[in-house]
Parts: sequence; C-alpha cells; structure tokens
Amino acid sequence: MELTRSQSQRLRELGYQGEAPTFEDQEERDEFFERKETELQKKNRNKFKKLQRINEPDWKKTEQKLRKNLYESDFTEVQTPHIISMSVLKNKMNISEESNIYNQIYKLDEGNKCLRPMLAPNLYRQMKHFLRISKKDVVKLFELGTCFRKEQGKNHVREFKMLNAVEVGEIKDKEKRTREMIDEIIGNLVDYKIEEEKSTVYGKTLDIEVNGLEIASSVIGPHPLDANFSINKPWIGIGIGVERLIQTKNEGNSIKSYARSLSYQDGIRLEIN
Repeated sequence: MELTRSQSQRLRELGYQGEAPTFEDQEERDEFFERKETELQKKNRNKFKKLQRINEPDWKKTEQKLRKNLYESDFTEVQTPHIISMSVLKNKMNISEESNIYNQIYKLDEGNKCLRPMLAPNLYRQMKHFLRISKKDVVKLFELGTCFRKEQGKNHVREFKMLNAVEVGEIKDKEKRTREMIDEIIGNLVDYKIEEEKSTVYGKTLDIEVNGLEIASSVIGPHPLDANFSINKPWIGIGIGVERLIQTKNEGNSIKSYARSLSYQDGIRLEIN
C-alpha cells in the first residue's frame, strides 16, 4: 500500500524529499503520513521564524551574490523591457510557429507583441549598442530579469527569473574563458558539472548541472543568429535559471517553492497547518 495522492502531494508541498516507502496496511500508512507531516510542519515553522528574524530571504541574497560576482568580473548590468515584438522572435531569433518555444509564448496586442520568453533578443541589441560606443577590446554585459513561458511541472514555472551574461570581443581561448566565466559567476554558490548538449536555438551548448538538474546553459559564438543583430565579433554567453540555482543551493524538491508565489516564500510552505 502506498500514500494516497493527497497525502503524497501534501508531503511534497511541505518539502518531503525522496520516495515514500510502501506499507502493510492503512494504519501503518496513515501513521507514517501524520508523523512526516508533523516533522515537516515544524521544519517549515522554524524556517519561517528564521526568515522573520533575518528579514532578508535567501533568494535576495543569492541574487545579490550573483550581481557581486559579475561586478567583480567587470560586467555591466543592463535592464530591458518585459514586452517585446513577436517579429523579433520570428525574424531575428528564428523561432518558427512549429517550435516548442513559440507555443509557450504569452502573446499580447493581437499577437504583435509578447511577454519575453527569454532575455537573449534584448541582450543582443544591447551588445550592438555597447560595441558601437565602447572603446574596450572586450565588452561584458548581463541582465537579471523575469521571463514568461507557458510551462508547468516540477522544474518549470510560468514566470521565472533568468540571468544572461555575455562577453564579446577579442577572446583568445573561448572555451577556456567560458569555463572560467561559469566559475566566476556560480563557483562560490554551488558544486556543478558541465555537460555538452544541443539547443533548439543555439545548437551546441555547455550545460551546467547540479545533482542532475540543469540550472544553466552556456554558448560559444559566433552563431548564425549574430548577423540578424549586426554582431560581427566572437562572444561567449551563459543563461542561468535563477530559481533553479536557488532550489539546488537549498536542496529543495520543487522550483515552485522558490519562485514568485502566494503559497510559498523562500522555500517555505505558508499553508503550514
């Protein structure tokens, strides 16, 4: 006998890790559930008390640490609009109506505009301007902002934060520098490993995983998309799912508890009782 669906969901919401055992009978099952629920409720209350005592949530401290790491590596922070043109995604990012990303877009203004599903289109435009104006051999930019996709599941939310950082210019050894950049940004936050993967938009990527969960992906340019934005210099970039990073940093079991929510704050289930 296993936990009921409602029992299993309740324990997951409170932060239960791993698989529940099987039981000989209902009495043994319900005793396990009540014991674990009480333990997890206590743990959530203690975390809530700590949050009230400290006031500053861990997601805020993690974002500040990311920014500090990037500032110390000479990256300039930019902020760009949440609403972008659909034509930019179609014509410049080559996202067709048949792609998975296209079907996840929140369209606005009769389909002419949308809530950005990624930071890359805007950051490309910033790269173009900074390269034109700057006198530096290498330009370094980043944005930490909200993106929107119609995604659901244990490791996805519809409103999520991304951090995109890009370094463009005269880079001698791009793969070596990419690995250095990854370590500069997240090396003091989590233990990670790098896996080579394929991307719908960018082709080959170097993905960053923590305990089997992908939290970031890095790309080495030039890339065919560059010409659409008048970029003609080599570059390297990394995109980080901020909530996923915070989830793995805190050994959480769901991204939802670290995303924008009315039921969770900083990994704490607010509906404790």
